Amino acid sequence: MTHTTTTTRRAAFTVIAVATAVVFAGCGTTTEQSVPDGGTPPTSTGAPVPTVCTDRIDPNTGTDTCDLDAVLAGAADALYSYRPAEQTQKGVNIDSAATLLNPAWVRQLGVSYSALAPVTGADWDRWAATGLAVDAEANVTPDDHPADTIALARRVVAVHQSVVDSGGAEVDELAPIVLYMTATRANALAGWSVSGITVR
Repeated sequence: MTHTTTTTRRAAFTVIAVATAVVFAGCGTTTEQSVPDGGTPPTSTGAPVPTVCTDRIDPNTGTDTCDLDAVLAGAADALYSYRPAEQTQKGVNIDSAATLLNPAWVRQLGVSYSALAPVTGADWDRWAATGLAVDAEANVTPDDHPADTIALARRVVAVHQSVVDSGGAEVDELAPIVLYMTATRANALAGWSVSGITVR
């Protein structure tokens, strides 16, 4: 009687152990899904969701708008490269820089944007009459600036300007310009745009 009871208990224990193993095997890390027709289950091939700004190249200027310094220097280059014979208004070249500028800021400026260019009407008229233009080269300086946030950054930008003839040869230099520039963006995934300039 005792032998039969022991055998029965061992058999029951074996059944429980096998059942437990099957349950735990089903709780593994496999990602397979059962498919009713016996085919291959679908797999996810989507790229991971980005958490930072990537691959946002401005088609008009070729500037990587995810790169803050590139946006500031590129905008300043375009703004302060004057084409007196072509521009409709004296001053910074808004049209050339437009895609790197915050549209709301440009609307706020209105026609007063000419005040951003420290150039006299006499010089402008002379350049236009003689076919001269001004080429700018801008660089973001290491000067101290307020701490950046995800959506706001400020930098000091130095601009060197050369007066050039129709063939591109330098004929004169203008006094250096220092700009306090502000850039904004909607979030960490968006590209930067210039939303403020103060000429020092």
